[in-house]
Amino acid sequence: MAYDYVYTYGDIIISNYEFVKITDLRIERKINEHAELYVKGIIDSVKGDKYVEGANDKSFIKVSLKDDKNNVKDLFQGIIINISINSSNDIKTLEIQGLSQTFLMDINKKNRTFQNESSTYRNIINTVNSSYKNISIVDNITETSKIDTFVVQYKETDWEFIKRLASYFNSWVVPECQLEDIKYSIGKTGMLKAYSLEEFNYSIKKGIEEYKIKGGNGVSGLDDINLITYEVITNKMLDLCDSVTFKGRNLYVYETEIEMHDSIFSNKYSLRDEKGMKIRRIYNNQIVGLSLSGTILDTKNDVVKVNLEVDGKQDSSTARWFPYSTVYSSEDGTGWYCMPEKGDAIRLYFPDNVEKSAYAISSVNLKSRDTEKRSDPSVKSIGTKYGKQLIMEPGSVNIIGGSGMMVKMTDDGGIEIISDKKIILDAQDDIEINGKAKVLIKGESGVDLTQNSANLSIKDDVTMSGGKVKIE
Repeated sequence: MAYDYVYTYGDIIISNYEFVKITDLRIERKINEHAELYVKGIIDSVKGDKYVEGANDKSFIKVSLKDDKNNVKDLFQGIIINISINSSNDIKTLEIQGLSQTFLMDINKKNRTFQNESSTYRNIINTVNSSYKNISIVDNITETSKIDTFVVQYKETDWEFIKRLASYFNSWVVPECQLEDIKYSIGKTGMLKAYSLEEFNYSIKKGIEEYKIKGGNGVSGLDDINLITYEVITNKMLDLCDSVTFKGRNLYVYETEIEMHDSIFSNKYSLRDEKGMKIRRIYNNQIVGLSLSGTILDTKNDVVKVNLEVDGKQDSSTARWFPYSTVYSSEDGTGWYCMPEKGDAIRLYFPDNVEKSAYAISSVNLKSRDTEKRSDPSVKSIGTKYGKQLIMEPGSVNIIGGSGMMVKMTDDGGIEIISDKKIILDAQDDIEINGKAKVLIKGESGVDLTQNSANLSIKDDVTMSGGKVKIE
């Protein structure tokens, strides 16, 4: 197609809709935004309302241009989002608004996580793309880069999520609306050939505020000259991210507005250098304070693997280790160490808008099998699935070691040690038993007191033995 050819009203081809005369046509394209189409024109009064009556959520429109050598250039292929007909004095005017087919990725909000740190960004993008038919991508940015972190899609459409992933590389997403089906690219993918523009109709501006914001938010290597934007008006047809030379600088098409004026196409392009096109990192602020429910897959030391409900089934081998938050912990190892076990309910908490900051916290009991233990708020308890318990009641503290073993301390009854097995007191120093009243020692089978070779045995009879026995 001739680069210098001047397109006019007569070169327009619009599929599925027949116009007697097109009075207005505009196509706007920006990085990270769906391409937008607006077309308005007079239609045959006989066909009339059928265009509106037959429109649905799958209605499609294609706009192309044909040059003097019958070469066809597709400008837009997309989905109709609004359509209307205005009838006045027997003249019917049809108005259509359309968006690039990437709009289909920007409808449903989704929740899911990607825990496998050995996955690549391209693996994640392919997972996202798998929900759509006839979708393809050109990606020269993420390539084989591993995520090496925790990635979460929460209350985001696939389009919002893809844009955020691209921003990790300070890059952007381009809807390729000139192609059929859902096509998009990450980063600059325009023609390698650099077009030369020598237009006199242009304006120049510098985004000082944008420079400060980007420079202070992770976009490195910027100078204020990178935020100079040239707005050029020309009859030439260029695509988003095409390479151009203008005013002695190597620039790229940053925004495009293709519009028909007085039956001739006059196009406005915003031009920037490559650094000026960089995007600062996008964060999902909706995760701040979020807790996702899940269950424990595995534990070690003070970290856990979690199967989150939003993901369905998570393979333990690819699950990420998350820190587990305890009541108190310190660098020297002091504090409270009480880890959950496999199958326990858990929550993954996000303290800020950075996914990798997430950590596991205690769970909320939704359905207890033993409601009696949780029926009295004045009773505090700690228990394990092995039957070990610490119960703190208003008048007592009970330490239960299983069936038949308990230490009970009550405000009015003292201390009881109950066991269905042996009780051993072993000390490197003295053991003292003192009683202000009396000390009672009972043994159903007997009582033995031994010190080296001396022995006192009480088994119905009293037997004393030793090197010497003194009775006073």
